[in-house]
Amino acid sequence: MQQALQPVAPAGRWTYAAVILGAALGMLAGYAPLFNATAGVFARPLAAEFGWGRSEASLSYAASMFGLAIVSPLVGTMMDRFGIRRVIAVSALVFGLATACMALQNGSKALWVSLSVVVGVFGAATSVLGYLAVLPQWFDRRLGLALGIAMCGLGAGTVLMPATAQHLVTGYGWRTAYVALGSGSIVLSLLACALLRERGRPGAGGTREQAPAAEGVPLRQAVRSYRLWAIWAVFVLGSSATLSLGPHLPAMFVDKGFSPADAARSASMVGVGLLIGRILTGALIDRIHAPFVACVFFLGGAVGIYLLGVTSDYQVLLVATTLIGLTIGAEGDLISFLVRSYFGLRSFGALFGIAFSGYGFGAVIGPVGLGVWFDRYGSYGAPLLVLPCMLLVAGALTLSLGRYRRHGASAASLPEPAGA
Repeated sequence: MQQALQPVAPAGRWTYAAVILGAALGMLAGYAPLFNATAGVFARPLAAEFGWGRSEASLSYAASMFGLAIVSPLVGTMMDRFGIRRVIAVSALVFGLATACMALQNGSKALWVSLSVVVGVFGAATSVLGYLAVLPQWFDRRLGLALGIAMCGLGAGTVLMPATAQHLVTGYGWRTAYVALGSGSIVLSLLACALLRERGRPGAGGTREQAPAAEGVPLRQAVRSYRLWAIWAVFVLGSSATLSLGPHLPAMFVDKGFSPADAARSASMVGVGLLIGRILTGALIDRIHAPFVACVFFLGGAVGIYLLGVTSDYQVLLVATTLIGLTIGAEGDLISFLVRSYFGLRSFGALFGIAFSGYGFGAVIGPVGLGVWFDRYGSYGAPLLVLPCMLLVAGALTLSLGRYRRHGASAASLPEPAGA
């Protein structure tokens, strides 16, 4: 017989601040900044040492995103069942160890791909999928702003990690760089978990003391909904267009005659845009219908990618990469917010995992496709014309979602501090 759910006492301001800080710190040291954002930095030395082409060097990025995409629905379901913090803690430990083990590469493509898949599988919960899943439990009226502030950690990590990785690779070699990044990730992730708190936390005897049952769409009904798969398709298209550039962006700059340091700075400018995009998107979606906000950011990303293909002016290119970063930043906020707004909290983890898997699959398709095209034709020209069109289609799909569903009391509508 199911035990009655007990309401949780209102928490103080420090709890709300600690949850946001923990999510921000965890994402700073999580999968996206630590592994994805540094993929381009590692691709060149690895390609040079093992004689790989760019499509082969980018296999790590794509393989890890494939692992993340496949496992995301399962991770979401596990968070619903066992608690978000537990899943993150276990995943962060294995993710850090797997990242450090990337130093064991010996030129075997099987080892390269296999370890990368492990990184993606266990990195899923250290990404927005894990850390942003806890915020809808605590915030309602200011959910967008809370998401935006927390995502600053991801933006800061995307700025800092490529430069840190480049410094480590230049000074100590790529093997030492992988070990240092993986070890640092474990320390920061465990600290982040110590700061996180859930509305329904495991109690004595394995039961969970929870807020009143969360309101929302049942999982079986949601998976038959057009809206869920439209959201999924939006992020397949969006991440295919934007995240495909991750492992290739530094090489694009070097091809245009810039130094490796200038190329690494371009990746950091993506992080700057991502940081701004997180905050701006979070503030806007609390006030403006989220699909309208999405369209504006997708348009900005389309302009950025187009500029990347048609100019060699360094300052304009930095503006282009910043626009791309703004779009990536918006995507991260929007996944959680759209799932929460259209489906509620009843099956939030599982539905967030499904939507996030679209984001992951897009990041598999894009980098590999871009690398194969370059290896065959020696140019990124045609893809840089197609990718903006994909973002425009993604924007149109968000408009088809319509109004948010009406929902009543839920875990997210429990007492918040003034203005939360």
